[in-house]
Amino acid sequence: MKLKKLLSHCFIEEFSSHLSTEFENELFVSALRNYCSHGNPLRFHNFAFAMRELLRHVLDRKAPDSKVRKCIWFNPQLDNPEKATRGQKLKYCMQGGIQDHLLSEEIREDVKEFISSYQDQIDALNSYTHIGEAKLRISPKSSYQSLKKVIVTFNNAMSIIEDGKRDVLDHIPETLFAYVRDELTNEIPNCLDELSSHSVIDWVDFEGFQVVDVDEQFLYIIGEGTVHATLQYGSSSDQKRGDGAIINDSFPLQFDCKARANKPKGAFVVKESISVVTDSWTE
Repeated sequence: MKLKKLLSHCFIEEFSSHLSTEFENELFVSALRNYCSHGNPLRFHNFAFAMRELLRHVLDRKAPDSKVRKCIWFNPQLDNPEKATRGQKLKYCMQGGIQDHLLSEEIREDVKEFISSYQDQIDALNSYTHIGEAKLRISPKSSYQSLKKVIVTFNNAMSIIEDGKRDVLDHIPETLFAYVRDELTNEIPNCLDELSSHSVIDWVDFEGFQVVDVDEQFLYIIGEGTVHATLQYGSSSDQKRGDGAIINDSFPLQFDCKARANKPKGAFVVKESISVVTDSWTE
């Protein structure tokens, strides 16, 4: 099968979506080109070996040692304290620097199961690099089926990481809701100052928020709601003279903020990172 036709297959395109760097894409295409060298009986085994290395590079990109080491849960190896294990890298991919005790026991067990499932995919990938007499002379049809299994195995490994991360991030709002709500309620008056002489927040309807990403330092949060406020125009003296005005109104609220991943709950929200979008309020 020619390289151009191979690149058009759906499972190949899905695989390519997991690659980000020029090196990763070049290595993948080179591995496929090697597979397409039909006169080489080692073409499939060379391909499988290259894919195993590519998976290692992708995991290193997603979880660099320098970032994993900054996580409070990181436990260095005695023989190589600067190097994170594969399991630690996978844990970082799924929960970043979030402390274990901030996750429910169920979520912690889920993360362990996701890591175990990933290791199973690695074992399956390793099996394709072994060369025996029977495997050296596999038919073109069997070779293609094995190639597909290798790539599907890689895709499964990436899905495991993504599913594990989503499982963790979906759990966090239950833990942080009160802290995010209180911090934002305190900050919103500052964002309304430009709309009037004096602003009073009557109440805020939070429609919820979601954690969209996590790294070794922060959780990244976005959300929305409605602010119900009293806006005063003019001073109290102006009001008495009839020169001012008081308006009760409601405004749509969107916000993004960061929460520390490695601190106790009460210190989670970083005030300087809060950003309330007021564009629609002044239209």
